[in-house]
Amino acid sequence: MKLLHKLMLNLLLVAIPVAIGGVWLFYTLIHAGIQYEIDEQLTSDLESVRYELQHPRPDTLRMVSSHIEITNASREIPAAYKDTVGLDRREKQLVTVRQLTASVLGKRGVIHRVVIRQPMGEFEEIAGILSVGVTVTFVVLMGVLMLLNGWLIRRIWQPFYQLIEQLYHYRLDVRSGNKPPALMVVDSSTDEFIQLSTALNTMSRNLQEQFVALRQFTDNAAHEMQTPLAVLGNDLNHLLSTEPLTTEQVVCIERAQDSIRRMVRLNKTLLLLTRVENQQFSSEDVQISQLVGELAGVYQDFAHHRAMQWECRLSPDVHQFMNPYLAEVLFSNLMQNAVRYGESGTAVEITLTRAYFQIQNVGPALSFPAQQLFDRFIKNPAHPESTGLGLALVQQIAHLYHFTVEYTYKKQDRFHLFRLYFSPQTTSPGPQVG
Repeated sequence: MKLLHKLMLNLLLVAIPVAIGGVWLFYTLIHAGIQYEIDEQLTSDLESVRYELQHPRPDTLRMVSSHIEITNASREIPAAYKDTVGLDRREKQLVTVRQLTASVLGKRGVIHRVVIRQPMGEFEEIAGILSVGVTVTFVVLMGVLMLLNGWLIRRIWQPFYQLIEQLYHYRLDVRSGNKPPALMVVDSSTDEFIQLSTALNTMSRNLQEQFVALRQFTDNAAHEMQTPLAVLGNDLNHLLSTEPLTTEQVVCIERAQDSIRRMVRLNKTLLLLTRVENQQFSSEDVQISQLVGELAGVYQDFAHHRAMQWECRLSPDVHQFMNPYLAEVLFSNLMQNAVRYGESGTAVEITLTRAYFQIQNVGPALSFPAQQLFDRFIKNPAHPESTGLGLALVQQIAHLYHFTVEYTYKKQDRFHLFRLYFSPQTTSPGPQVG
């Protein structure tokens, strides 16, 4: 959920109970105020009745007899207010009535019981109308307030969204000359956003410096390792050609040569992985159908050498925007993996469509969990000569170009299935780094 929507939702959740409580409180105050005024009116009427009973005239109570009831009483009655129900003759329905009952001492010491009633129907209607009016007004004001608040919040947080947009397009790698990545700038006078922009720029400069230093170290280390490895290889070849050598010496030299060759492959693969992670490859339109066809022809000879059937179903005119060398490494590693780990006498099936590339071979189940298949240095113990980096490199190249690589094992048929889903073709190119 977006921050703006979350703020608006929280404001609404707070406003709803406040609105309900406010309406109830307003109605209660109005009702209490009306009741207080009616009680005062009843008290005033009682005083008028008392005066009239103590100073009788021929037209006594003529004006108020419609809502006043006077009877004789045997004792004094304390004044008491209460709510009751009475018939409204005009509306012809029962309505709430406020009633005052008290005793009045009349002329010659006669005690009168006086009951004064005041219908409250009209007052309650007024209170209801006022409450509805206030509620509607409050709802309208809340709506206007929510809209204004949303507009203000969106405007205040606009620099924050600008920073997020710049972070989306930020890259550590240097793309043109020796210029560092562009600074993240916000158009705001808010101190917090200015501090955030400054902190992000400081962090990005530190990361960029570390990135450049790490890349230089990786390149230098990889290249520097090539020279002593080549010298060792040449010296071992020269030593192997000298006479006389015992059988044990020849075995040791050959074992050392195998180790050096493995170190060379490992070094080259690690260097390639690092360059892929750093996006140091330019991209262009690659004819995948042609490339896969050529690689399939190369590995077909290896498959036939192991008595494996080689079946290809390739759709024509499949294109992807990527680096040609990385494309060759990607599909070559998948084919090499199928030939190397497939059982002799079985079949390898290759399928290429515009949506995906698929390769399938037959072999025993993995000796480790399938979720570790694309991890670095994970390999089958039966093949110690492997570097354990081939599928990790496949995963890294696929991630670079937003491909999705999936692996499944069909236990019943003993099928190992690799499927590489291509990303949708767009007009914008993929990663381009000089």
